[in-house]
Amino acid sequence: MMQNIPALESLQHKLSNIQNLEFIKGGGFKAVYKGFVGGKTEAIKLIYIPSDIENEGLRDEIIGRTLREIDSIKACDCDYIVRLGSLSPELITLNGNEYIVYSEEFLDGVDLRERIIQGHTPDIKTLQCLAFTLFEAISFFKKNDLIHRDIKPDNVIALQCAERPFVILDLGIAFKLHGTALTRLSEFRPGTLPYMAPEMFNARFRETLDYRSDLYSAGVTLYEYASGKHPITRRRDDEYTTMYRIINSAPIPLASHRPDLPIEFCKVIDQLIKKLPALRPSSIEMLLKKIKEQP
Repeated sequence: MMQNIPALESLQHKLSNIQNLEFIKGGGFKAVYKGFVGGKTEAIKLIYIPSDIENEGLRDEIIGRTLREIDSIKACDCDYIVRLGSLSPELITLNGNEYIVYSEEFLDGVDLRERIIQGHTPDIKTLQCLAFTLFEAISFFKKNDLIHRDIKPDNVIALQCAERPFVILDLGIAFKLHGTALTRLSEFRPGTLPYMAPEMFNARFRETLDYRSDLYSAGVTLYEYASGKHPITRRRDDEYTTMYRIINSAPIPLASHRPDLPIEFCKVIDQLIKKLPALRPSSIEMLLKKIKEQP
């Protein structure tokens, strides 16, 4: 649950320009609501801003990340990346607590995590479509010197829309190459551990980070969605075991779990999750071409 989440009635009263506000989910410093803004339904994002007294420096980091996320979404005009809504970022105060509120488009769909939990087994056409979507989005990130750093099934939503079958969400920890580091602790690695590329565990990872880390996370996401199993980690592993497996354990080839899939497609996914960035595909354009050429 989000820290210091305000009462829905108080928030609705404060945001008088939003109708039918409805809580969707929350965690950490962020909560997401559904609301009617300017004639359409949008996703309302509420970010709690702690005071410096509570945690020195954390306030600046959270504000910086929120504004960077908004700027990153603005920079990436891509059908496969979530878009901003009509509500510009605003700092509000409720019951003595500060929050940033803004909106994104509301996407009525199901995230891949939910599909995996439901035991959904995607066919090759769906997987090719997902791969194309992820590679196109990563290409846009690359053109804008951005690394998403948190591509995972939870952050990919499936829509019933031929033009936008899948959309990547949550650019909250996107990293701007050549930009200012926002993380207070240099040893802290933003991301979700099971989807972090092995190079993220290097002491000087920020100096060598590039789009191939996103390709790795996309590969893990594709593998898990295709097979229902994470290629490397195990659900009951602790943090240190998970890190060890990511750095040292070779994944089982995808074809072992899905022999019905074309072997060339499986090989593409297997290459994405190579331990060394140099062994992963170097050209996103070639990846897109391979996916298009699949039967």
